[in-house]
Formats: sequence, C-alpha cells, structure tokens
Amino acid sequence: MLRILMLISFLFVTFNSFAQDSVKPIIAAQIFYSEATNIEEFEREIEVMKSLGVNVVIFRVFGNKGDRIYTFAKPKSEIGVYFNTSHSPVIDDILGQVTKIAHKHKLKIFAWMTTRHATYGVEGDVMDNAYSFSKKDYIAVPKLDLFNDVAVWELQQLYLDLAKYPIDGILIQDDFVMRHMECFGTEARVQYLSEFSKDVEAKNMFSELELKPDGSVKRIVYTEEFWQFQEWKNKRLILVADELISTVRETNPNIKFALNVGYELFYKPKNALAWYAHDDRLARKFDYVAVMAYQDQIMKELDIGLDEVCELSIETAEDAISIMGGPEKVIMKVQTLNWDTKKDLPMREVRYVYKKVQSVSPKLGIALVPWEKRKFDFLNVKNKN
Repeated sequence: MLRILMLISFLFVTFNSFAQDSVKPIIAAQIFYSEATNIEEFEREIEVMKSLGVNVVIFRVFGNKGDRIYTFAKPKSEIGVYFNTSHSPVIDDILGQVTKIAHKHKLKIFAWMTTRHATYGVEGDVMDNAYSFSKKDYIAVPKLDLFNDVAVWELQQLYLDLAKYPIDGILIQDDFVMRHMECFGTEARVQYLSEFSKDVEAKNMFSELELKPDGSVKRIVYTEEFWQFQEWKNKRLILVADELISTVRETNPNIKFALNVGYELFYKPKNALAWYAHDDRLARKFDYVAVMAYQDQIMKELDIGLDEVCELSIETAEDAISIMGGPEKVIMKVQTLNWDTKKDLPMREVRYVYKKVQSVSPKLGIALVPWEKRKFDFLNVKNKN
C-alpha cells in the first residue's frame, strides 16, 4: 500500500511539473480601439493575432469621455461599458461576441476595466477631492472615493455583471491608484479623523514645495505624516482589491486578475508609494502584474536613451519576478504608439525592446500596447497552438 501511495505521489508531482513546464508564456495584444466595421472584420483581426503567436487578447470594456468607440459597435451612449449592466450606461453589449470569437480561435480574453473612473450615473457624495497646489485649495475630481462604501458597492456590482461573461481574466485599469494629493473626500476625511484623531490637511503633507510655471510640481519634500497618509491609503486599496476579487470569484471562480502598475513599483518602490499608494503587498493580491514599462514614455521622463531604458526594463522585470514569485506572474508591457503624437513608434524600436525584455525569462509574459492595425511579425511564433 505504501509503495502504491508513493507511486501515486510521484506521478502527481511529475504531472504537475510537466503541466507547469508546458504552460506557455503570455503573449498579449492589448486593444485600445478597432477600425473593424463589423464583427466579421474584427474576427479577421483576431485571426492575424493568432497567426503571429498572440495567446491573450486584452479587450477594453469601458469608454470614458474622449475614448474612441469601437467602429463595429452600435453605440447607444458615448460613455459607459461594453457589457450588459444596470449600473452604468451601456455603449453596446459586444463583450459576449468578442469573447466567443477569441475562444473559437483558442485565445484567452481579459476584459480591461476601469475602477475609480467608473463614475457613470453614480449619485450622492461619492466623489473624491484633491488638493491643487496652484489654486491652494481642494477641488472636486471625477473619481470615486474608494473610502466610501457606497462607491465600492457600485463598483462591485459593475464587476459582478462583468463576471457573468465567460472571460478568462480582468485587467484592472491604471486608475486603481490614490495619487499623492488625492483622497480628501468627505468619507476619507471622516475615517482619517476617526483613526488618527485629527483632520487630514494637505498642508501637513509637505514641508517644501517648488512648482513649475504650469503649476505642476518641480520639487517637493514630504513630511512624516504624508508617508503615514500613503500607507493608510495603500491599506484601503488592498481592502478594496480583496473585496472586488472575492466578489467576482463568487460568480466566476476561475477568473484571473491582473493589475496595471507603474514600473516604479519595482524600480523605485518609494516613488510608487508616494505617487500611487502602491506597494508589493497590493501587487501580490493579484494573479499577475502588468508592468507599464513604456519605453518611449520613460525615455522622455528620465531623459535617457533606448539602451538605457532596456536595461531599466530588464532590471524591473527581474525585480518583479522576485517579488511576484515567478516570471509567469509578470506581464511586461511594450509601447507601440507615441502617446503625444498618436503615431506608430518605429517597428525596429518595438522589436528591439520586445526581444530585450523577452531575454529575461522564457516564461515572462509580454503585452504589446496598443495593438492597432500593424502586424508584429517578430513575435515568438513558437508560442502558437
């Protein structure tokens, strides 16, 4: 009997090892927009992705003011979501069709969904306030106050409706952050007073400040209370993440969650805490982190060259792998479009960055952001089914 149990145990471990080794790395196409005029044309786009080795489609399922509406949609609203719900305006319920097409071609589909910007139709005092350095006053911002339980409940209901679709995962938009001078809304103030026995005031968050002519921060020195403030906000983000994930998995227990994070989270974690209230504890709540290591953006922000940004991305990927517990939990995002001009970045640059990042680990996930019109023939076609 003991020998039989040992044999079963050996076979189980061997099978598990084989299954893990055979898991293909994520090669994702993140779709901001599609010019397909009908669902048949969109399916042909999916077929092209499949032929090049893409195995995950990240599909935008929300639309805010200024976002382009999918050409093959039949919009009933200019803002809202692309799935059926009573908790938001519905632009057009196309997620079901898109999911069916992706699965038909054996591709996984992640719904890319907003959080704090999901203010569609919400009522009451659920919005946040931020401190404006240039105005030296608090201003209303069009973001949900995640310290407000009503706002969190509304968000949960949206995500519950999203989970009714047979999607494989959800990518949380990069608005799941609390920036350094945000969270001065009514409920946040009440809870801060209750916990720390004093009012939360922006003037107590910094000791030195220098602004640029446009009113943005040139230099700031944060106080000890600021770091307490950010830690407090971080704990709230972790709580809300737990609630969202558990709510969704009550309906669809197999859904995977990915969180969009700035590269600073792994490269300069203190900056991530200051600017976004993000840390590694929050990251590890998710099945994947999608690291926005956008090379063109970083080159401009840090005034560095392409080789330097590749070194930064490699170091960031290695740190993310260490913190998340494996390369299969990390998706590095490679930029394909100039955010300012809206023009395609040179293919040689995109290819170069992709190959450099890919060299970190054969199990590391990579996403091309965005996937629009072009054919990325340099993808690792070995990952095709």
